[in-house]
Amino acid sequence: MLNEKISKLCETLLAGAEQNISLERKDILYDIAKVICTETIAKNEVELVYLCTHNSRRSHFAQVWGHVASVIFGFDLKTYSGGTVATECHPNTISALRQIGFHIISDNLEQENPLYKVYYNEQDYIECYSKANTDSALPQTDFLAIMTCSDSDDNCPLVPGAKKRFSTTYDDPKEFDGTDTAVMHYEKRSLQIAQEALYTFKKAADLRG
Repeated sequence: MLNEKISKLCETLLAGAEQNISLERKDILYDIAKVICTETIAKNEVELVYLCTHNSRRSHFAQVWGHVASVIFGFDLKTYSGGTVATECHPNTISALRQIGFHIISDNLEQENPLYKVYYNEQDYIECYSKANTDSALPQTDFLAIMTCSDSDDNCPLVPGAKKRFSTTYDDPKEFDGTDTAVMHYEKRSLQIAQEALYTFKKAADLRG
């Protein structure tokens, strides 16, 4: 299901979730969990689209960890990420995911916007590359929109085609770019997002029974 390093990490993050996540955040995450559960029970296709302005950092972390959490708790759904504009999946994002335990390869690193395959076991991977939310690779109707940055949250009060919209914004690790500690801060943000994704899907699984 998951490689050993990621599996153990997820166990640790889940064990600390109740203590580390604020009550305000828990309320938002529980609302997301309820919708995931309701849609699953109704046998509707569930598609989560994590949105951030440049689709370069936080939204990719959220897409990856949302998928991993869905695998752990047995939800058959799809996760995506997008932005207002397409840029690239930032190299520090990839470095942080590698540090955490993902195996990542790309066949087109010479391009401005490479496609990365982020493996969570030997066979299965998530595709990460930057794309606008209008890209044909993303669902355009009946998806759940989850905002991961304050800029997109403030500037997109309505997300066209979204069935529901949720605000789970995170501080941007971009401010540490160019420093010796950049990847460490990216990893810290990734783990925060991971813990909240795992908490959300744990609650959805509890509701599903």
